[in-house]
Amino acid sequence: MLRTFLAIWTGRLVAFISRLLQRGGTSLPGYLALKIDPDLMGRLASRYEKVIIVTGTNGKTTTTNLLASILRAAGLKVVHNSEGANMPAGVTTALLARRGEIAVLEVDEGTLGLVTRQVKADMMIITNLLRDQLDRYHELEQLAAAISRALAAIPTATLVLNADDSLVTSLGGGRKRVRYFGLARTPWSQATTSEVLEGHICPRCRRPLEFNYYHYSHLGDYFCPQCSYSRPPAEYEVRNLELNSGGARFDLVCPAGKLPLRTPMPGIYNVYNVLAAASAALLLKIDPATVARVVATFLPGQGRAEAFILGNKHLTLMLVKNPTGLSVALKTLTAGRGKATYLLAINDLAADGRDVSWLWDADVSPLLQAPYNRIICAGLRAGDMALCLKYQGVKEADLKVIPDQEESVNFLLGEPVDEGLILCTYTNLALYRRILKARGAVSEVTPLPSLSGTP
Repeated sequence: MLRTFLAIWTGRLVAFISRLLQRGGTSLPGYLALKIDPDLMGRLASRYEKVIIVTGTNGKTTTTNLLASILRAAGLKVVHNSEGANMPAGVTTALLARRGEIAVLEVDEGTLGLVTRQVKADMMIITNLLRDQLDRYHELEQLAAAISRALAAIPTATLVLNADDSLVTSLGGGRKRVRYFGLARTPWSQATTSEVLEGHICPRCRRPLEFNYYHYSHLGDYFCPQCSYSRPPAEYEVRNLELNSGGARFDLVCPAGKLPLRTPMPGIYNVYNVLAAASAALLLKIDPATVARVVATFLPGQGRAEAFILGNKHLTLMLVKNPTGLSVALKTLTAGRGKATYLLAINDLAADGRDVSWLWDADVSPLLQAPYNRIICAGLRAGDMALCLKYQGVKEADLKVIPDQEESVNFLLGEPVDEGLILCTYTNLALYRRILKARGAVSEVTPLPSLSGTP
C-alpha cells in the first residue's frame, strides 16, 4: 500500500513539474511510477467505472481523441492520453489523473499485451492492422497473433472491430461480444488496386483472398474462394459517402437507425476514424445528436493533417509512418490542390522504425501527378527518400535534399508558393511543430485535455 501511495504521488509530482517547465511529461511520470510499483497501471485502472482501449496501426490517436471529446460533450468525466503517448508509461501517466468516470486509452499495438495483463478493459476498438515498423512488429500475421494473445486476458470485453480488415475481423473469432463497423461500397472503391497488398491472405486456410472491391490497401469487401471466411456484415456502416477537400459527409447506418454525419477531416482514412469513434459512442448509449455535433467540429490531434497559418503561407503537418499511411496521405493531400511545395522528412530512430525499406512500397503516384513546385527531402534518411522519388519519376532538378530540419523549413518558407505540406515520421513530428510555432505559425488545433474535469 505504501509503495502504491509513493508511486502515485511521485508520478503526479513529476507530471506537475513537467507542466511547469513546459516539457510535456506524457511518459516520464508513468515510467517513474511503474519503477516504484510495477502493478500500478492495473490498480489505477480499477478506479474507473469503464475503461476503453483503442489500438491498431493507423488512426489510434484521432479515434481516441474524438471518442473522448464525444464522451466529454455528453457530460462524462474522461481521462485519456490525448497526445498519443501510448506505451505502458504513457498509459500510466494518463491514469495518474484524479478519478474520472471513464478512461479512454490509446495503446500501442506492439505492447498491448503488457497493458491487458493489468488493465481489464470493458471495450477494445481495433482500427486496422497494416505493415509498420518491421523491426518492432515483424510481419502482420505475427502482430495479429500477439494481439489475439493480449485479448485473451480480457475475455468479457466488447470488441469493436473493422469489418473491412480481414486480419482485424479474425480477432473476433470465438468471442461473444463483437461489434463490426465498416464502409459500404463508395464511388471511390476500386475493383482492382495498384497498392502493395498486405493482409490479403485468408487467416483460416492461408489461401489468397479475393475482393469484390477495395477501399484502400487491403481494406474492402473480401472473401476466401477456398473456405467460408469473408467480410462480416457491419452493424455500423457508412453509406452515401461524399468526399471533398473540406471533409466528408455520410450516413452512419446502425441498429438504432440512420445518423447523418459531417466531418471537416479530409480523407477516407478519417472516415474510418470517425466511424470507429461514433460506433463506440453509440454502443455506450450516447445521444446521437451529441455524436453528430462533436463530429461536425472536431479536428484531429497535433500533426494529424494539422493546418498552420504563417504570414501568407498555408502549411499542413502530417504524420506518415508506413507505406499505406504515406500512400493515403499523398492521395488525400494532393487532391484538388494547386501548386505547392512538399517536404518529406524521414528518420530511422527507434520510434520511427529502423527499417526504411517501406518507402519503396508507398504509392507516390499522386505526388507525381500533382502540380508541385519543389519536393524537399529532409531528416536522417533524406537521401533515401530522394533516391526513391527519383526512381519513381521525379526529376532531379525538382528535388532538394536538406537533412537539417531548421534549414529545410527555411527553404520551404522561401519558396514562391503559398502552400506547403510537411509529411514526416514520428521523431520529426514534434520537432517540425516546434520549429513552426517558434516562427509564429498559428495552428487550427485546440489542445485536448488529458485530465478529468479539465475544461
